[in-house]
Amino acid sequence: MKKLLIVLLLLVQPAEAAMTLDKIIVYLTDAPNSRDDILISNPDEAPLYLATEIYRVDNPGLENEARVRVTDPKEFRILVNPAKAVLAPGTRKRFRIMSLDTELDRERVYRVTFKPVVGEIKSDKPAVKILVAYQALVFVQPENGNYAFRLERRDNALQLTNTGNVNAQASNMEVCASEMSCTPLEFSERVYPGETVSISLPENAAGIRDGFLRFTAVNNKQSSTVNLPLAP
Repeated sequence: MKKLLIVLLLLVQPAEAAMTLDKIIVYLTDAPNSRDDILISNPDEAPLYLATEIYRVDNPGLENEARVRVTDPKEFRILVNPAKAVLAPGTRKRFRIMSLDTELDRERVYRVTFKPVVGEIKSDKPAVKILVAYQALVFVQPENGNYAFRLERRDNALQLTNTGNVNAQASNMEVCASEMSCTPLEFSERVYPGETVSISLPENAAGIRDGFLRFTAVNNKQSSTVNLPLAP
């Protein structure tokens, strides 16, 4: 009798597997029928059976963040088409993600899982089949959404808060006593609206009082250099 052990791995970044995605982050707006496609390829020699799952992310970035699977069609605020598919060996297929959200005050966050469904293993020996699922991060944002930041100081740490209504990836961060004297900080993180992140200052920068914090903020196609004065 054949024995089959199935291992399901959930990845949020690209890795070698039996399928590839052309993107794992999707940005949509609250305009009617805003949509984008994810192209999935099957480089394997066997057919790829795929199913999708939609999760709503409540309170993203906060301590009470929760990922809630949406199964009731009445509660769907994003749609994935097709919801299920079979990819023949060496083929590709587009999965369309469309938003039903409109007139948003703040971005909404979803995750879409593309999960392989096991097929038959043709072997008389015990077998292990590893199924690698991928999860795409979907942002639905106000058309005129913006990020904004507030900085506070607490001893040798900085508290950075996103006071805007869309997230931003903060990177290339440095604390500066002047334009000519800056210390790089090991910080690269997505900061969601309403989220506060703590940034530790290295010992050689803890004494800076009248300088500023500088970093690059990126959201979809929007990018800017942010300069914030250090609080006393």
